[in-house]
Amino acid sequence: MGRMAGDKLPVAILGPLGTYTHEAAFHAFGHHALYNERSSIADVFEALSTGELLGVVPHENSIFGTVVETFDLLRSTSCSIIGEVTLKVEHCLLVKHGVQLEQIKRVFSHEQALGQCRGFLGDRLPQAMTIKTPSTAAAAQAVLNQEQDCAAICSRMCATLFDGLEVLASGIQNEKSNFTQFYLLSSSNAYELPPPVSRDLQRKALIRVVAPATADTTRILDALKLSTLRISRRPSLEPIPFHSTYFVEVQGDQNSNSTKAEWRAEIETGLSRVKQVGAEGSILGFW
Repeated sequence: MGRMAGDKLPVAILGPLGTYTHEAAFHAFGHHALYNERSSIADVFEALSTGELLGVVPHENSIFGTVVETFDLLRSTSCSIIGEVTLKVEHCLLVKHGVQLEQIKRVFSHEQALGQCRGFLGDRLPQAMTIKTPSTAAAAQAVLNQEQDCAAICSRMCATLFDGLEVLASGIQNEKSNFTQFYLLSSSNAYELPPPVSRDLQRKALIRVVAPATADTTRILDALKLSTLRISRRPSLEPIPFHSTYFVEVQGDQNSNSTKAEWRAEIETGLSRVKQVGAEGSILGFW
C-alpha cells in the first residue's frame, strides 16, 4: 500500500466530519483511518480516481430509496466496492447551549433529513423556516455561526465534534425504523477490509449491466442465473435514447465454502451468458 507501519488509512467521506457517512466509515475503519472530508459524493469518487485508497458513500435509505448521485457515478467508475455498512439513522435537534425550543425560527439540515423529520417540524416548530445544507454536519457547523434562533437536524455525533452545541431533542425522525446503507469503495480491488467489518460480510456482488431499450430485463436476469437481491436503473451514458444501465445486486450461497476467486468466476460465467442475450455486464464489486 505504500504506508509505513502505524500510519492511518486515508478514507474519503462526504464531509464535513459528523455526517452519517463519517459515522458509517468509523464503524468500518474506527481509529485506524484518517477521514478526509469531501464536499460531495462526486468528490469522494474523484478522490479515489486521483490516488486516495478508500472511500465511503451512501447508496440507499430504507425510506427514501436509492441515492441517485451514487448510482449515476457508478455508471462510469473504475472503483471497486469492497464492503457495505448499514447504519441506523437517528436524527437529533442540536442548538447552541441554552437555546429553548420556542426560540427557534430557522432549522438547517440536508434536504433528506428535513423530509425525514417533517412530522416533528410540523408539530413542534410549525413557524420555523427550513434551510437546506449540503450535509447534516454542515447544518451543525452553520448553526455555530448564526444567532440564537437557529437549530440543526443532524447526528448526535455532531454534539461531540462541534463545541458549543447540545442535543435539544433526539429521535425526531418520522420513521423510527430508518436505516441507510453505505458502500465501502476502494481504488484497488485487492484491498481486504479489516475486522470487525470483514467478519460481517456476506457473499454478495454488484453487477453493472448496460442494455438497449428493447432488452428484455427478465431474460437478462434469467441468463445471470444468480440470486438477485435488488435492481436499480439509471439512464445509460451511451448517446442513444432510452438505453439503460442496471445495477443488479446478487447473492451467492451463504453456506458455500468456495473461495473469493471461485465466487468471482461464478459471476463472470453469468456475465458471459448476459452477453449472449444482447447486454454488456461488468463487476463493480463483490464482498
